[in-house]
Amino acid sequence: MTYSPREASKLFNSKTLSSIADGDFSFIHQVSNNFLDLEFDKSKIRCIFNLTFEKLLKEYRSEYIFKNIVAQRHLVGRHSLKTATMLTEFRVGNSKADCVILNGKSTCYEIKTEYDSLARLEDQLNDYSKVFDEVFVVCSPNHIASVLKNTCEHIGVLELTSRNYLSVKRNAKYRKTTLNVPTLLKSMRKEEYIALTSRVIGQVPNVPNSQLVATCSEMLSTACNIEVGKSFVEVLKKKRLNNDRLINGLPTSLLNAAISYKFSSRQEKQLLNIFNVNKDEQCISPTSEVNSLI
Repeated sequence: MTYSPREASKLFNSKTLSSIADGDFSFIHQVSNNFLDLEFDKSKIRCIFNLTFEKLLKEYRSEYIFKNIVAQRHLVGRHSLKTATMLTEFRVGNSKADCVILNGKSTCYEIKTEYDSLARLEDQLNDYSKVFDEVFVVCSPNHIASVLKNTCEHIGVLELTSRNYLSVKRNAKYRKTTLNVPTLLKSMRKEEYIALTSRVIGQVPNVPNSQLVATCSEMLSTACNIEVGKSFVEVLKKKRLNNDRLINGLPTSLLNAAISYKFSSRQEKQLLNIFNVNKDEQCISPTSEVNSLI
């Protein structure tokens, strides 16, 4: 049975990786045999992932592929993991931001693959513009004309080209509107908005839990908007650190997985052991080419 690119792309989801960490290699075995046409070898799992990713770059550029490229080009390619953090699926209002990179500012990336609809894009961008300093749409070539035409000038637009580079079609402009504090706090966990209030105001309100978020919102709404925005970035960078050990230990094709997925300490240890067998071996298949993304 031949696997379709869409079916093979499930190799990169959290369920598959958790199964591998738990000793179940059945799916990767099938992908190796039926998608890559390679005989499965447990010692070559790192290569199987990288070769699958390389093939998907040509045949099925899913949301995972887009996120991985944003992480590689705009996180590790530009910043140190000591000074920057990337979040995925970060809820803002009625939307979930695909990628958010926090360094000295907050930058949101909303992804639209060739398989996605643009129906909700306006509402999503309105939500993100209430909170983030800069907002980009990252899209496939078939969406570029529509996104440029139907989005505001402060929204940046990046095209994922056929060569898998992020080409700037319009630069994002730094947010000039007032930061929407109530929306911001609803995006944060309790310990995060408490830390934010303490950092900006110098104290935490002594009120019942049922009144805490509303009281913090009132207090922060009277503070310097710029200071609240900067402190929001610093608090989340501290509270939601990326796992640099996992990022550095897994292959580049699993960069987004290392950022986005949660594993138990045992699973993490197992994954690092599995993926560091033959770590330096060059991955070659009959159709493979040298690719900077793996």
